[in-house]
Amino acid sequence: MALKGICIKTHGRYYYRTESAKGTKPFEISVRAASIEMFRETARKYTGTDDNGNAKYSQRSFLNIRGQLKKRLLPLLLRKKFPDFARVRFVIIDEIASETGEKLDLPIDLRSRAQLTQLVKAEKIPLDPKDYLEIDELRHDIRMYLQEPETFLRDKPRLDKRRQEERAFMEMNDLEETLPPVIDKTPGILSD
Repeated sequence: MALKGICIKTHGRYYYRTESAKGTKPFEISVRAASIEMFRETARKYTGTDDNGNAKYSQRSFLNIRGQLKKRLLPLLLRKKFPDFARVRFVIIDEIASETGEKLDLPIDLRSRAQLTQLVKAEKIPLDPKDYLEIDELRHDIRMYLQEPETFLRDKPRLDKRRQEERAFMEMNDLEETLPPVIDKTPGILSD
């Protein structure tokens, strides 16, 4: 009998290398794990010294699914599937589903399109998930709306215009890959 746990559906691009060529190629792969806790990491941060001069640290725990997939687990799986695999360029998590029927309480950055659509309806967020080609854009906009609704609604037309221009650029230049993100210098405010 096969073990059941969670199934993580991903896609992305990997670097390939052969004797005569190198570049990037797309991949889609489902990764199975016993539980989501396999991806939990802890981080220690130095906070100073106590009265006796001993170092004090704070410790926090977090899920790092994308990071562990990219650095640790996908190289093993992709090397087995693609003989020309060199390393992972990027990975996008499309869906995390329980194979046991257990309900997963996932952060927004890890929810599937269907789960995000339910969240948009439940929270009455003024977005249409069908307008988003990339799931990461939808996740970003939902997170921004929940953090700062007024700022997000003010900046949304500019964000949409930038995304449309980037899509047109990619189509005009026959690019299959996504463009690197634009890093805004001031959070919450988009520059013209």
